[in-house]
Amino acid sequence: MSALEKTITVVIPLYNKAAHIVDTLKSILRQTTLPEEIIIVDDGSTDNSVKTLESFLTGVRARCDVRIIKQKNGGVSKARNTGIKHAKSNFIALLDADDSWAPDYLAEIKELMGSFPDAGAYATNYYKLEGDKYSVPKIRFTKNGKHTRIMNDYFEIAARGDLPFMTSSICIRRSVLLYLGGFPEGEPMGEDQDVWARLSLESSIAYSHKRVSHYHLDATNRACNSNAPKEECPFSKRLKMAVQINQVKPNLRRHVLAYTATHLLHLAKQQIELGGFTEAENLLADERCNLLMLKKLRLQTKLAAYKMRGLVGRLVA
Repeated sequence: MSALEKTITVVIPLYNKAAHIVDTLKSILRQTTLPEEIIIVDDGSTDNSVKTLESFLTGVRARCDVRIIKQKNGGVSKARNTGIKHAKSNFIALLDADDSWAPDYLAEIKELMGSFPDAGAYATNYYKLEGDKYSVPKIRFTKNGKHTRIMNDYFEIAARGDLPFMTSSICIRRSVLLYLGGFPEGEPMGEDQDVWARLSLESSIAYSHKRVSHYHLDATNRACNSNAPKEECPFSKRLKMAVQINQVKPNLRRHVLAYTATHLLHLAKQQIELGGFTEAENLLADERCNLLMLKKLRLQTKLAAYKMRGLVGRLVA
């Protein structure tokens, strides 16, 4: 892969992130290897995000092209798709407006590109960050996945623990994203996992175990904190259907279904903690949860405890 073919555009969807966007942008401008361009898509922010960003850029002499595209609010997927559409580079490095990169993130991505020129995407491990506290995600790599740099077992890994990469730790070939149709619009949750799943089924992912991306858990206005789904998300339903109609290779089907079971169990856990006991019971009743029986039993025990606590509270009152 020539230097010309390795060009990278960073795409950042922006919606009401005035408190974070400058720090996010600084983490790009501090890279030891800069991208060719940065596209920030303002998705109809109603706070001072754009003014804060423009004020910062006025006083900075960026060594790469920085563009701001404004559009009416349409959701994070539409914002990412807009950035992908307008990108001039061959690769898209995704970065959320409240996450950040270590200074050698893009250098690590470029190293992967050089080692695996035919891969459809390049991803790295990451840290979870809350305030000044770093934590390591609970990624349960398979025996082979602990050392390999081509990820052939995404679904198996993702079904066992945290995702091996997240939105701000992956760089995808633009042509692959366009082939996949970009991010699904109009879906409030799971739009990123939809792309990771289709990417894993259609293309190869080169992977670095270095933790050079930071997933900020304490950011304001995070969708996953304010919008807990009560039923299975569309990406998971589509994967189940793909298995049923034999669009998934036989050796992957069990792992794909276990991956969707992890999603169901995660939603059930959220609903239990929010008091949505009926919703949690419906999620746990799905037969796919039996693929992860120990996790299911733990959640059923938790559900019973929460229901009993609520009953006792009503009796005391």
